[in-house]
Amino acid sequence: MQLLQNIWNSILDFTKLLVIPDWGSLIALLPVFMGVVVIFFFVGRIVQYRRIGPRRRRPGRVQPVTPPGVHMPGPTFAPILAAFGTFLLFAGLVFNGLILAIGLIAIILSLLYWGREGLRDYEHVAGEHVELPAVVHPGPPPGVHMPGPSFRPFLASLGVAVLFAGLVYGGWVLAVGVLFTIAALLGWLNDARKEYHHVVRADATGHLENDPPPAWPKTLLTVFALLIVAAVALNAGWFPPRTASGGTPGGSPAPGGSGGPAGSGGPGGSGGAAPGALAITASSIKFDVATLTAPADKPFTIHFDNQDAGTPHDVDVLDASGAKVVDNPIVTGTAAADYQIHPLKAGAYKFQCSVHPTMTGQLIVGS
Repeated sequence: MQLLQNIWNSILDFTKLLVIPDWGSLIALLPVFMGVVVIFFFVGRIVQYRRIGPRRRRPGRVQPVTPPGVHMPGPTFAPILAAFGTFLLFAGLVFNGLILAIGLIAIILSLLYWGREGLRDYEHVAGEHVELPAVVHPGPPPGVHMPGPSFRPFLASLGVAVLFAGLVYGGWVLAVGVLFTIAALLGWLNDARKEYHHVVRADATGHLENDPPPAWPKTLLTVFALLIVAAVALNAGWFPPRTASGGTPGGSPAPGGSGGPAGSGGPGGSGGAAPGALAITASSIKFDVATLTAPADKPFTIHFDNQDAGTPHDVDVLDASGAKVVDNPIVTGTAAADYQIHPLKAGAYKFQCSVHPTMTGQLIVGS
């Protein structure tokens, strides 16, 4: 029977990693994932160029001719400055402090500069009074390829919106936002690659007919909507169903109560805090305390009160390296539980909700 119980506990621990993963660790791996994507991209480009073979001369470039009555704006550094300002702004959202202020100033200045250039072009166009020819050219002039319409900006905007929502609520919403944003940007990059090949052909042969308008991305939007619904259901704890103290409907405790790193006791009753217990309340996806103090080398109790109705929370303890030393069961609000914490050595720890990693605080264990 003990062997069967151990196997069942292992299955529950593995299921927890799939249903309620350690989002803090997954978010920390995002730079590694993006680095791997960049490395594969450059390796692919190197292999592609090595297969091209020796250079060969091709017909000279056809000089494009701007038709009468059309004003073509000149080159600008505004998109580069805006991209740099956006990078600093995103870095500031992660590291806060001075970087956030610099990012805000950079993005505002770059957008003002871009707006000023747009006004200048508008004034230039408004000041020109050129009579259009009686017969309008049926297409772009020779050597000019005009890109067709695209849904990519719309899809990328949706992905970024869900990504920002995930930065607030965490969990599966963040994962869906990151996934969809990457998919939209990769599709946009592929469209740019196709347009580049069209432009190269236009340089040698004159303008080409535009591609037909793209079809509505019904399949992608449907998959995206289903993933969002599933992410909200998992974040809110609607699936899989849990009891008030975070266990499964069959009465088994949620994984992690006794099998987490370094071990900790499961939650106790849902009454008031016991004498000497540390009290933490979760409300509006936030902890009500930022710092707690506990004795060193002695067991202690954390009374956790989850006041977010229908929302799962827990209070895990992490050491200075970010490794989880206490993994407590999840409590779905509104409900309360007493976490029995095993003795900890003196030092500074962090307590965090594994479902919503933005909910954090500091635990000071005295000597």
